[in-house]
Amino acid sequence: MSQPFSRGRLLLLGLLLALLGAGVWAYHGASQSLRDLRGTGLRTLLNTQSGTLDQWIAERRHEGERLATNPRLRPELEVLVRSRGSKPGGFIDAALERARAIGITHLRLIATDGRILAGNGDASARNRADAYFLGRIAEALKGRAVFIRPATPGGTGAEGLIWIAVPVRSGSRVLAVLALGSDPAGDFARMFAAARLGRSGDAIAFDADGWLLSPSRHDEELRARGQLPRLALPDSEGGTPTALARAAAAARATGGEGLLLQAYPNLLGREVIGAWRWRDDLDLGIAVEIEADEAYAPLIYLQIGFAVVLLLLFLVWLSGFLTPNALAGLLRRDGLRQLGPYTLIRQIGEGAISNVYLARHRMLKRPAAVKVLKRQSTSDEWTDRFRREVQLCSQLEHPNTISIHDYGNGPGGELWYAMEYLEGLSLHDLVERYGPVPPPRTAYILRQACASLWEAHSCGLVHRDIKPQNLMICDQHGERDFVKVLDFGLVKQIDGDETRELTANMRLLGTPLYMSPERIRHPADADGRADIYALGAVGFYLLTGKRLFETETEHDLTYHVLHVAPRLASECSPFAVPAELDALIGRCLEKEVAGRPQTIAEMASALDSILVQTPWTRSQIEAWWKRHWTAETEPGRRYRAG
Repeated sequence: MSQPFSRGRLLLLGLLLALLGAGVWAYHGASQSLRDLRGTGLRTLLNTQSGTLDQWIAERRHEGERLATNPRLRPELEVLVRSRGSKPGGFIDAALERARAIGITHLRLIATDGRILAGNGDASARNRADAYFLGRIAEALKGRAVFIRPATPGGTGAEGLIWIAVPVRSGSRVLAVLALGSDPAGDFARMFAAARLGRSGDAIAFDADGWLLSPSRHDEELRARGQLPRLALPDSEGGTPTALARAAAAARATGGEGLLLQAYPNLLGREVIGAWRWRDDLDLGIAVEIEADEAYAPLIYLQIGFAVVLLLLFLVWLSGFLTPNALAGLLRRDGLRQLGPYTLIRQIGEGAISNVYLARHRMLKRPAAVKVLKRQSTSDEWTDRFRREVQLCSQLEHPNTISIHDYGNGPGGELWYAMEYLEGLSLHDLVERYGPVPPPRTAYILRQACASLWEAHSCGLVHRDIKPQNLMICDQHGERDFVKVLDFGLVKQIDGDETRELTANMRLLGTPLYMSPERIRHPADADGRADIYALGAVGFYLLTGKRLFETETEHDLTYHVLHVAPRLASECSPFAVPAELDALIGRCLEKEVAGRPQTIAEMASALDSILVQTPWTRSQIEAWWKRHWTAETEPGRRYRAG
């Protein structure tokens, strides 16, 4: 009896060592994957923060241009310029009254020779703008609006403010420069505070010398230590700047960005990881950081779990209670993750705050798509958004709206919900693969999307993220070209105080290309007509295969959405677009909400009339799917989403 027992224990020892080697390999792979995920998350947050900053600047630039051309204020402004400030009038007071709504606290009118003609605050005590200010407004004197960062963080007077300078023109000639100033501790600071991750994340702006231009999450602690608000702050022995400060300083001559996923000490000496970008156009850098312990927390759980498994197996080996056959049976058990009654099979999608998995119900054997909130997104705000998404979406029962099956908390406390698993492709993929969509099919798709939104709007809900990626055409139980509206992650309850508060805390929500002007200016006040605008932009994309506005930067895109009239779809489409459909898309894209269809029912009725004249028939649908979908159903190539 002793010989077989010894062989069994030796086999167990060999398997234990093999498991140890496999565990080390798996840990290394998981560590690298987690680093990649954190890098993607930091880049995404940095892109969002950069876009939010561009939007913030665009609003103030627009306000400056509006004041410089305001027909009521223009006469007094021209008197100020002609009299070289000797007849002040009431221009500054009137202009400030209009600008304070977006946080503007200071105004200056500066002549082309640098003299301050009028202004509030400390401007009246000066005859000429200082050298720093004059150097920054040089481009405005050439006819281009410019952003001017603070000269000295925490300073007083003009140098401690953020300015937007716009030219005051008479025809093609620049008469003067109108500068609008605001305190960095106001909206500018709140904009960066909204981008802080988790319990330790920070988002900051800094200048070329490493001085902080926005408050840090750690301001109180820094003040208590008597430290200066500078990224390049040396340590107690006069050492080197932080790794992020060194990287940004080295690249600021040429611009650029970078990721620092190897932990480094921040201003307080805590180990963090971060991402940075130098904005040469604004003469400042932006960065996001989060403590390494929080960012890589899942690795700690992996280490603990692996150590426990090894310890248990080692104890079993010592005791000899587990035979080789029993161990082999244990090793054959799969390690698939369970959430409620669902077994997660593989990941099929990823968003900013959640992952989507193909799953199967344990008892019904029915496939489902399970959306799981990411561990790093479990702040109170994102948890509330996730919970509100599933609770509000579960109220909707229309066939064109994705169905919610279940909702709960996982073993680790993570939030999840299960929804129907769809087979098809998004409208974005449809256009990317097959080109623009014929007008009858476009009207057919938009009409079904209207049906989904009709129910949502009737329940007091606004989707707020209608875009080609969130609309699918599916093969739904044999019915093809069946539209499903997905992703109610930004859904807003029109009469809900909770929704309004969440919207106010984070300005940039949704895809700017499909955001209506009022969603950019006043996100909390947008109603169902914002969804109608987005459907119009989707219709333009389907008919033309082109973006509504072809711009190079998000700043320019935001400006176009706010101020530039879009092209007609008929001007860009390869198809002969019926006049009724062309006009309907144009009405949906009106800047002013009063010019659009006022309800989704009105838009649906217009589409019904168009489909009577130019129908998209069942035979056309079947012919398209037979021609294209057969090729896409080879193993591993079927489009599926949830």
